[in-house]
Amino acid sequence: MEQKYTQIARLLLDQNGWVTAASLSDHMGVSVRTVKNYISELNSTYASLIESSSSGYRIDTEKATKLLNDTSQHIPQTNKERSSYVAIRLLRSPETLSLYDLCDELYISMSTLRTVMKRTRRMLEQYNLILSTSGDNVEIRGEERNRRRMLSSIIFDESQLSFFNMDALQDSFEEIDIDYIIETVNLILFAHKYFINDFALFNVVLHITIAVDRHLKPHTVFNYSDIRSLLPDNPIYDLAQELCDELENYFDIRFHQAELEDFAFLLYTSISSLMIDDINESNLAKYVGDECISLVDSMFTKLQDDYGVSLESEEFRVRFALHIRGLLLRRKTKHYNHNPLTDSIKTSCPLIYDAAVSLSSVIDSNDTYPPIIDDEIAYITFHIGNYLEEQQAAKSHIRIVLNCPTYYDMSTTLKQKLMERFHNDIIIANITSNEPQLSESLDDADLILSTIPLQGAIHVPSITINPFLTSTDAGIIERTIAQLKETRKINTFYQELHKLLVPQFVEHINRPLSREEVIHYMCNKLFENGYCLEDFEKRILEREALSSTVIQNFAIPHTVKMQEINSCMYILINDAAMEWGETSIQLVIMLCFSPADRQLFNTIFDPLAITLLNRSTVKELLAIRTPEEFLNVLVNSRK
Repeated sequence: MEQKYTQIARLLLDQNGWVTAASLSDHMGVSVRTVKNYISELNSTYASLIESSSSGYRIDTEKATKLLNDTSQHIPQTNKERSSYVAIRLLRSPETLSLYDLCDELYISMSTLRTVMKRTRRMLEQYNLILSTSGDNVEIRGEERNRRRMLSSIIFDESQLSFFNMDALQDSFEEIDIDYIIETVNLILFAHKYFINDFALFNVVLHITIAVDRHLKPHTVFNYSDIRSLLPDNPIYDLAQELCDELENYFDIRFHQAELEDFAFLLYTSISSLMIDDINESNLAKYVGDECISLVDSMFTKLQDDYGVSLESEEFRVRFALHIRGLLLRRKTKHYNHNPLTDSIKTSCPLIYDAAVSLSSVIDSNDTYPPIIDDEIAYITFHIGNYLEEQQAAKSHIRIVLNCPTYYDMSTTLKQKLMERFHNDIIIANITSNEPQLSESLDDADLILSTIPLQGAIHVPSITINPFLTSTDAGIIERTIAQLKETRKINTFYQELHKLLVPQFVEHINRPLSREEVIHYMCNKLFENGYCLEDFEKRILEREALSSTVIQNFAIPHTVKMQEINSCMYILINDAAMEWGETSIQLVIMLCFSPADRQLFNTIFDPLAITLLNRSTVKELLAIRTPEEFLNVLVNSRK
């Protein structure tokens, strides 16, 4: 049972009586209409589960309790969950499976299973695998390598595994000693002075576990592919051989030559030498190749052109180039790294993630390989995040004027203490010794710190502190800085959003639309009103193809290049559901920016997206009709 349905069931159970749609709406942070849709969907799947009347809704206690218990026992409830379950069962089974057995395992009818199998067939096609049925039996046909790729992806995604906990992986492969695999990988890498981070370790362990599992059951031979030709002569082959020897002895299995090369490739793209400090600009080409360096240069240029961010650190360039080298190899062979934090990165760092999407487009346009997956884009986000955050942090510094009478080096000592404590938050813009000097030094000042009480009327906030900065002083300064920053953010947010809001582009409709229909409708209206270029829709769809712009329960479609005629924000609210990929939403905010407003996009994107993560805020926005109402909801939600 999906989370939204589980939430409704539990709310109704807790009330033990009639509950109004409005009450459910408040608890869930969605509209009344959405609540009604959810209940209709629930009753279509679980007949007579929820009763409706003029008093509201009431749930069948016995049925609901059973369903929730089933959910807690991890019995797949949605067609998506069922499709993944069927795929895993077929991928791991050495024999054909009975359709009737699958119905019994899932507690569904044969007609429901047929719907599930259609979805499963589409999933398999993405990995060049075929779902084959013969009478009442079904099996998967295709190359062993593709079977393993799909199994790895499903187990990772559906089990919501993370590097923090390998227990879920052990639960999926009960007969395999996962702890032994982890320990063996770590010991061998450490002995040869190689480093692997927690993210990469999980991917390596998952890959090895699936390989061992396939050997413990009858399976097709792992097909040979010339992976070795992609790699230079490298001691990692010896590392892979040592790992294979250990695993073969422990599990009493024998890997094929192609699997050895597959392990070598996996390690090559997942680990780093502890001697990375020996790599610099002068010898970088030796490790990554001239083609990779040229690609990195293009990515840095694009980041500068599109986001105004300059990456000048040699250390960063080396580490980033090594990462891109591994990514290019993984992409050629479709051995992508999973990232358990992808979804949280997209929601917590939307601007940085957007920049990473832009960089990935450079790689995608450089060859004919499939687009880079979201998990790999999230790893690029890790690399560039610090730089973007540092630039944003520098702009948020509070400018301070320090007022301190001249007495030996008292002002110098106090400045030093302030910078030691608050160097990430403040700039000492000026130091004065008396009030007349102070009055002439307040241009662009945010805060005054004075060791003597001020007598005159000063328009800038001020704090009287001790010459030797006590802990009490420090606490007051810290709270004041936080307040000033938040007030600045709210004011800036309001002012910049106000520039982008146009009455005709705040629209309320009520008709079901697909993602493509929504985008076409909005882009066409922007073009007709002279805001965007003719190919705006094409570029919106190109950005959408790189990675969905849906964040939780809303979408913010935009282009990578900001090259439109005029800047604006188009807000579309739909009382009917809009299908956006596998997500259903009611709020779309399309961003249209001219080249002159490129930095404005950088400024508003993060606070806009993060503010909308509050479900109650989105609920309020579904009722607005004017730009002023939109602004008030957003600004008030940040206070």
